Amino acid sequence: MNNESIEKKILLPKIAAVIPTYNNGGTLAAVIAGVRMFLDSIIVVNDGSTDGTKEILSKTEGVQAKHFEQNCGKGCALKAGFLRAVELGYTHVITIDADGQHCADDIPLFLEKIMHQPEAVWIGNRIPYAEKGVTPPKRSSFGRKFGNFWFNFNTAIRLNDTQCGFRAYPLASILSLKCPGKHYEYEQEVIIKAAWNGVPVKEIPVKQYYFPREKAVSHFRPFVDFMRIGRVNSIAAVKRVFNPINALDIEGKTWREKIVTVVKHELTSNISPGKAAFSLAFGVFLAIFPIHGIQILTLMVVSVVWQLNRPLAFLGLLVSSPPTLPLIVIAAVAIGRLFLPSDLIVIEGMKTAQIIAKYALQFIVGSVVLSIVSGVATYIIALPFFRRIASRRSNKKG
Repeated sequence: MNNESIEKKILLPKIAAVIPTYNNGGTLAAVIAGVRMFLDSIIVVNDGSTDGTKEILSKTEGVQAKHFEQNCGKGCALKAGFLRAVELGYTHVITIDADGQHCADDIPLFLEKIMHQPEAVWIGNRIPYAEKGVTPPKRSSFGRKFGNFWFNFNTAIRLNDTQCGFRAYPLASILSLKCPGKHYEYEQEVIIKAAWNGVPVKEIPVKQYYFPREKAVSHFRPFVDFMRIGRVNSIAAVKRVFNPINALDIEGKTWREKIVTVVKHELTSNISPGKAAFSLAFGVFLAIFPIHGIQILTLMVVSVVWQLNRPLAFLGLLVSSPPTLPLIVIAAVAIGRLFLPSDLIVIEGMKTAQIIAKYALQFIVGSVVLSIVSGVATYIIALPFFRRIASRRSNKKG
């Protein structure tokens, strides 16, 4: 066996299943049996169950079981399972719910994806299939759309099902994110922070079975858990829009170094050089365009509609920060004077209100012209820069 073969063997992912469970005694044994057909290593975290789950696990051979005395939440159970997997020497885990709604025969799809791209988080995109007319509950559909929208808003990555618990995680990357969520909000928080920190977040089609209402076992509390998930999304949105530097684990000591790191990071996070350059140019355009006071709100709306890269657009918006704003005003007034008819510029004998109106008109016209020219110039200058970064990254991967 040559050195290359030995290295590949050493680097092969070691994969375990993690099953968080809370009062799923009616389905847990069947879920474990299904998972065992594809994975030998199974870690079950009993999150304070009161229905005999502990006894079921004591009779199930070949399962690493961890028991909480009290119910702590799905996020706590998942993190405990991840830590146990690391202790046992595993590099990746596949998480599957214990309520029987996920189909274990989809596990090979995750195994294949892990081998192909081990650095990514893989999320199941549930394709519901009806049995005896059973269809997805409206609450589930709303939660999925809610999570999808905010994940896209906070990361500029489009997914169809951010709420699915059937996932594959690279443990080293995920445990370094320090996500404090204890309940269902953890699963939203972890993929947002993963995307922010350069971990690819992708999806894979999986099957999903929805039990009839009278047989379904769900511990999701609509009001409380939606509020928790909403809080995670809101905090992320504020960080993403108003302080993109702190939304990431940024390298660099100076602001210039940090901004360069942000630009490089955002370019490599599911964005093309053209989209990166346009996002930055649009931010510069919006910074100078005479709508001061509502620039950030406008940026938030347009960036969602046009799928812009928000951190790069926000960096462009910083052009109108206090140190440079007076220079922009002076330049805009001067440019406006060039474009307005000369008879509008005569000030002698004018009243104060008329003088203010004339300067305001010059500023508005000049700002429009300056914003267009600056935006186009930014795009022309930035595009080759982003292309070089993308080329270097491509060469490294090759």
